Amino acid sequence: FARGGNVHSVSVAAGRIYARVTNDSGHDCDVTFTADPIPPRIWTAVTRSARLNPRLAAAIEGREQSVHLEHLMRFDWSEPLMPAVDRACSCAKSGTCEHVAAVAYVFADLVDDDPSLLLRWRGCGSTGTAVAIAEVPAPDPAPDVVANLGDGPWRVGRLPAPRQLRPLPVGAVLKCLGPTELRIGASDLTDALQRAYGAFAAPDSR
Repeated sequence: FARGGNVHSVSVAAGRIYARVTNDSGHDCDVTFTADPIPPRIWTAVTRSARLNPRLAAAIEGREQSVHLEHLMRFDWSEPLMPAVDRACSCAKSGTCEHVAAVAYVFADLVDDDPSLLLRWRGCGSTGTAVAIAEVPAPDPAPDVVANLGDGPWRVGRLPAPRQLRPLPVGAVLKCLGPTELRIGASDLTDALQRAYGAFAAPDSR
């Protein structure tokens, strides 16, 4: 559905994504994703503390995506940019269907092109007015894969150009995993490793 252009009438507002998906029978299904917006007081505090950080300045202005901003929001403020989402569809499967998945794919592509849409959905500095997406770009087609099992090797389409990797904040994996309950003196192993990771990442480390 996403590749075929069946997703249309997409709009994004604070706390809500809405779209229609034309199913195999030619009928439209109404799909919504809802999540509580980030409280204004938290976003205001985040923007004040982050504007002097070049890694975060573009992200809080909606000009680029940032794993550092997601890490800050998730672990320091307990308000992840990508939260648990309530989803609904007007089809019989009520949110556990291919229509919901298609809208998710399309919205992800839209955010890749315009990161500010993710901030609008999360209510970060948004007035709450819905913005309609005039044209939904179709995702890149799947590579043309042809199997020649009889007399030759596999032949595949051209691979896409690799994307630049976004570096994770120091110790991000440790914070995701949480305490180990293994003690080193009076400290948890995670705390000791966090200090070690910080030392390894220091500019003057050898």
